[in-house]
Amino acid sequence: MEKLDLLDVNTDGDVYLAAPGVSDAGGSQLLTPKRPATEKAGAADAFPYYAGFSFDWACSKLQRIEDPSRVVLDPWNGSGTTTLAAQTIGLRSVGIDLNPVANKIAQLRSQVNRDAPILSSPGQSSLRVDKNDGLHSWFTEPTAARIRDWTRCIAQKSEGDAGLALVAIFRAVRKATKSFEGSNPTWVKQAKSVDELIDIGVAELDAAIVLEQEFLADRLSSLPMAVAPTALFTASANSLPLRDESIDVILTSPPYLTRIDYAVAYARELAILGVNITRDRTLRTRLMGTTLTRKEVDLTFDRFGPRSQTLLRAISEHKSKASGGYYLKQAVQYLSDLNQGVAELSRVARDGADLHLVVQDSYYKDVPVPLADICIEEAEVRGWHLVECKPYPVKRNLTKLNTSARAYKKGDVAETVISFKKGRHG
Repeated sequence: MEKLDLLDVNTDGDVYLAAPGVSDAGGSQLLTPKRPATEKAGAADAFPYYAGFSFDWACSKLQRIEDPSRVVLDPWNGSGTTTLAAQTIGLRSVGIDLNPVANKIAQLRSQVNRDAPILSSPGQSSLRVDKNDGLHSWFTEPTAARIRDWTRCIAQKSEGDAGLALVAIFRAVRKATKSFEGSNPTWVKQAKSVDELIDIGVAELDAAIVLEQEFLADRLSSLPMAVAPTALFTASANSLPLRDESIDVILTSPPYLTRIDYAVAYARELAILGVNITRDRTLRTRLMGTTLTRKEVDLTFDRFGPRSQTLLRAISEHKSKASGGYYLKQAVQYLSDLNQGVAELSRVARDGADLHLVVQDSYYKDVPVPLADICIEEAEVRGWHLVECKPYPVKRNLTKLNTSARAYKKGDVAETVISFKKGRHG
């Protein structure tokens, strides 16, 4: 991919849950990065995106920046919390994510056209859609065709006028397919038979999408007007489309080693965008943390730091089924992506840049995954100096939903904010 100069970009345009707050010695609440169960700040409820950190916490972190000329980057930008916080405060920012669903939501939150009209109807109803359309995984032919009427209509609109309706379709489809969500909030099932497909009348579907547009318009009106530009890219953190030494502050949360498959979690929204993850696994395979393993996985350990090597040996020697095969490959693949991502952050960061990582430890069976320590190790070897490492206790976890995982004893888990300074100014 061609490396883009930020200054040349048209910038006008296993699952654990931490407690939302912890108390200090005096009993007062301290702001933690973990998003509350229901977050409205920063219009996060426009389309709640799994994981990430809270808008208020991101603002509190970025408000400490005294120089307004500094440029902020989030290479795993998700739904755009970092970029929106930076915009609100008055800092130029860059948000990058490989998942196009995330970028559509980030764009709506950060670059929404406040005067965008609410689309009432896409016009005449179609009768059929392509037989390979991913919408067939949940909807009957007439319903899928009507959704396609909407997406074709949106495609003819300007980018500023299209975002509201597109995310409204995300919301309407997600509500309609609620029955396909299991106890694991990141895994979405598909219809096993024609009888399970959802059929919604044209008038009912149109009304639902209009209602969601009205909700979004109301929520977005609560946001302060952006006072700084942001640039959003659909790209991989392993190959950032930015020039060397162009970034001053990095605030991000990489995917954790908890086997969350974001392509499956957002399969419905990807289908709306025309990506059928069942027939085309390209995106799913490329996403960090994917449950799929790529064709070529280098299983040599010596390219990793000592803590990563210790973890990989523990996984490979574990007596549970497939530990030395599939699960080892998946862990190696994840750590390779993490290392390449940190290497790219080091490339684009200026000397003296600040790096803030929000990471969460986890477990493979009964083997601790010390992700914070691994990140510190990989950052320090690339010239970053540790400034602060602040763990927050995790109060709730969803691993109890996995009955097979209950057989393995696990200790406490922490979500950690790690701050670094790059280079000779460290």
